[in-house]
Formats: sequence, structure tokens, C-alpha cells
Amino acid sequence: MPLIDIFNDRYEHIGTEDKKTAHVQGLWHRTFSALAINPTTKRVVLQKKTPGRYVFDRPDYADITVGGHYHAGETIPEGVREIHEELGLPISYSDLHPIGLRQTAVTLAPDYVEREFQHWHLLPLDLALDEIPLSDTEVSGLVDIALVDAIALASGDTDTAPAHYTTRTDTGREHGEITLTTADLVPNYLKLDQLYLRLFVAARRFCAGERTHLFW
Repeated sequence: MPLIDIFNDRYEHIGTEDKKTAHVQGLWHRTFSALAINPTTKRVVLQKKTPGRYVFDRPDYADITVGGHYHAGETIPEGVREIHEELGLPISYSDLHPIGLRQTAVTLAPDYVEREFQHWHLLPLDLALDEIPLSDTEVSGLVDIALVDAIALASGDTDTAPAHYTTRTDTGREHGEITLTTADLVPNYLKLDQLYLRLFVAARRFCAGERTHLFW
């Protein structure tokens, strides 16, 4: 297991540790995250994780498009590696739009404490779902939803919204339409600091042409 950099709660580097130990002990570390938005169709892309990817029981939520841990010594731009690994796309960091830092602490299981400095980005992606390779076995599929519907779901104005999906199967890929519900979204991202809503609103502003102060 690769080492990750460890920090104090003021984001000052204090050493390295393996990822499992960092979560068991609740050590502060940093992660890379990106929300993909299609500026042409004004749809956002969410990720479905392959079952069993976590040490604790976790439903098959429609999660943020890309997320992962920085390896020890990696710079902030090198986090774009996560997009290469999870989506299989040759994205450069200059293609991304950084939207700020989220400091969060939550206990997800007795032996899984998440204390993270999350570097957030918007990923403009003018591709259909079936054009995204899905090269990482960690990702079972993707869902895309109209931005206006995503905001309505995240704000509680509706409980359901139509969406498209693509998923990996034993013989290739399956595509279709589904109904996405509030229950399909990560509960912590709907509550507390309303991460989904903040990200979707930032994406709407990006699609409207804004490029400054789009903090999550």
C-alpha cells in the first residue's frame, strides 16, 4: 500500500503513513476530487463504485465523479492521475478548474475515520457516457443527470429525476435510462455542508461563463 502524506489540522506536513493506518487512526491527509460537467449539454457525471471497495458496508451511491488519495510527495497538479486511473481519460491538470479546499472530518466506521484536506475541481468534459473508457475496476459505472435536476435533488425540491447510465458487465458495457433518487446520493454530501448542492451550483455558474471565485 503506497504511503500518503500526513498533516496536522493546520495543513502543516508532519510525516507519512500508509492509507489504512491513516484512516484507522484518523490522521489528517489530502485527497483529489473532481466533478465532471458537460458544458454543452449541461449535465453532470457521477460515479458508481464497484461493490466491496470499502472496508465498511456502503450502498452503491452515485458519488462524485473522481476522488482519491495523493501519494506521498505528489504535488497538487499530480492528483490528475486519479482521472487517468478511474476514467481512463488523458486529462491534463490545466484542463481542470480548481474550486477550493474542503477540510472535513467524519467517522464512517469504528476503524475508518476520514480526516481530509480535499482539493476540489470542476472537470469540463464534452463527452457522452459511452465515450468514457472506465478503465479502472474500482468504477462499476457512471450516471449523468441534467444539472437543473441535480440541483433540485440536492436541494430537496424533488426526490426523483431522470438520468442516463452506463455500467460495466461481464461482456462489455450496458447503457440506458434510470430514475435517480435522493436515496441514491451519499447522505453526508446532502447534509452537513451540503457538498452536492454547492458543487452543482458551482457547475451551473461555470456553465454560465463564470471563471472566478467558484468555490465549492
